[in-house]
Formats: sequence, structure tokens, C-alpha cells
Amino acid sequence: MNLHKTSFKDWIFSKPFARKLLSVIFCSIITAFSITYIIKPNLLISGGLTGLSILTSNVTGLSLPLLVFLMNLPTSVLSLIFLDRDFTFFSTLVIFLLSIFISFFEKLAPGFYVTQEPILACIFGGLLNGIGAGFAFRNGTSTGGLDIVAAILKKNFNITIGHVLMGLNFIIVSCLGYLYSIDKVLFTLILMFINYTVIDRIQLGVGKQKQVLIISDYNEEIAKEIYAEIKRGATYIKGVTSYKKKEVYILYVICSSRQLVKVRQIIKRTDKDAFVTVSDTSEILGNGFKELSI
Repeated sequence: MNLHKTSFKDWIFSKPFARKLLSVIFCSIITAFSITYIIKPNLLISGGLTGLSILTSNVTGLSLPLLVFLMNLPTSVLSLIFLDRDFTFFSTLVIFLLSIFISFFEKLAPGFYVTQEPILACIFGGLLNGIGAGFAFRNGTSTGGLDIVAAILKKNFNITIGHVLMGLNFIIVSCLGYLYSIDKVLFTLILMFINYTVIDRIQLGVGKQKQVLIISDYNEEIAKEIYAEIKRGATYIKGVTSYKKKEVYILYVICSSRQLVKVRQIIKRTDKDAFVTVSDTSEILGNGFKELSI
């Protein structure tokens, strides 16, 4: 649902608004916790403009919440130009809430840290940051900053968001190495790798869907059994074999990894000579799956 298509009242009382608002709050809390109690005390950075804010705060002593807000705010203008107002509103709200929650956690337990073991900070800092940002992206919002730039590239060029962010952070990480040590750079790269891997896994789905192509003389029976047992529909694709020039119907099925076990059992007991290929899908949009939100 978009501001351009509905009234303001209908928009704020809609289910998509409530879902996105909850994801924004969740994202802000978990990311602020990770930054305040894990990443910043270990002189690491989380990447993006928020990471640059952490680096600047550690070097200059300036207020981290204020830096996070000021450095991320300009990207909201880019979002308003290239993305829809719905996405822009929630991404800007994340920036604001993130600053608020970082300030809250700093005052709640001054000097507190979860761990000062660098490798543990990389793992859990990256994991928590990735969970927060991943859920934001999956619900059609972002954590602001370079995430907005990545979302613009995702929308216009279908480039995977995690890969975009990893590339954009190269210069920021280089600054960290110049100011501190190569060890901090290496630990930060581990943190970022975990962070963006988790983002992509959550954005694309924790368990990727499987694409199954089946060539069999008993396709109709197989399709009926698949629907009866796992409630998955199938599509017939007309084809011709290259050697015998025989017309065949290819059965096309999308299912989860768990459902694939049952699909294999159905095929095996129906036609042991069936030709089957199975592959991963990166994203599925449309009826029965998910709607493109970015």
C-alpha cells in the first residue's frame, strides 16, 4: 500500500503500515543494542554511514546518536527522489529511532559491553545487525544510509543488496585501517561478511525455494499427488526432445526444501524412470508467494 494510492488515514490504519512499523521498531532496537554494547566498545564499525558515524565518534568523541542522525539524513532525500514515499517514511523513521535507542542504551548502562573478545564481537555484532537490517528490508523498509543507496540499485538493476553494501563499505573500512590497525580492518570485514550474509538470507528467505522440472509419461498423476500431499500446484511446459523430436510436457513445480523430500518420494513411486532436475531459486514473486516491496 502506498501513500500515492490511499488516503493518509487509510494508510496509517492499514495492516502493511502496522507490519512495517513493528519491523522498524524491532530493527532499531536490535541494531542500537549491537552498536552500543558490542561493536563500538571493540572499536569496530558496522558499515555504511552508521559505521562511519561510529568511527567518527570513536576518534573525535562527538555524540554517536547525533552523528548517526545527521550523516544518514541526506540519503532520505535520495530515497524520496528514486523510491516511493512509503519506503522513504519508514527508512527515515529508522534513522530517527536508531539515534534515540543508541542514546537510551548509552544512558541505561554507561561503559557496559557484552564482550571484548574481538572474534565474538564480530560474530554476534554481525549477526544482530544482519537480523535487524534483514527484517527491515524484507518488510519493505531499510536502516537508512547506504541501505537506501543499495535499495535504489536493487530496484533499478536487481543487484543483491548485501553485495552492494559490501562494495560501498570498502572506503570506510580503509579509513578504519588508517586510523587504527590492520587487525581492526580484518575483524570488521568478518563482521560485515556475517552482517550482509544474514541480510541476504533473510531478504531472500531463510530456506530458499526449490525449482523442480520433471519429464515423465506420468506427469498428470505426479501433479495430482503433489497437490494432494503438499498442496503445491504445478505448471505444464510444452517441449520437444532434441534426439527423437518427441513432444513432451515438462512439469514445473516450486516447493520448499522440506517439501522436496515428499516430491522426490512421489516421483520415485510413480515413475522410477522420470527425468528430474532440482535447482535453487533466488527470489519468487507472484500469487502464492511474496509481493515485490522494493
